[in-house]
Amino acid sequence: MKALLNFFVDLCLLRAAPQDLPASGVILAGTFLLNILVSLLMIVDARHGPGLALIESLFETFLMLTVLYLALRTRRLRGRFQQSATALMGSGLLLGLLALPLVAWSHRSESTEAGLLLIIWSIVVLGHIIRHTFGLTLNIGVALGVLYTMLAWSMVARLFPVT
Repeated sequence: MKALLNFFVDLCLLRAAPQDLPASGVILAGTFLLNILVSLLMIVDARHGPGLALIESLFETFLMLTVLYLALRTRRLRGRFQQSATALMGSGLLLGLLALPLVAWSHRSESTEAGLLLIIWSIVVLGHIIRHTFGLTLNIGVALGVLYTMLAWSMVARLFPVT
């Protein structure tokens, strides 16, 4: 367990790559479930009640995994799905855990600098994972990460408006 946590820390610090992970359905399922839980906690606190927050969290996660699967399938790299999906879920989990106190704090203050830095870093980590998954440069991976993030946020905002 500690080795896995160290791996995700190294991944978020751009010192590890998805292909360094063992291909394991158990690890993918565990990081998926924990990622959903952390995402749920952020959304409940920030925007919605538990039911709608769960649906939004599941939608966001399945959207990411579906886009990853389709992109890998298009590039004929489906064998990379499990490790890349685990990298996305694990890094999302770790960054989400870091974001939880920021989400709570942002409700009490108007300061958003720390949250913005975490969002930027999460896009860099996403770009790092994309880079290794598809054999691209970090710049192109980050650009694709920005594009994906903007499109995903737009879809989520339309489907789950803040009330």
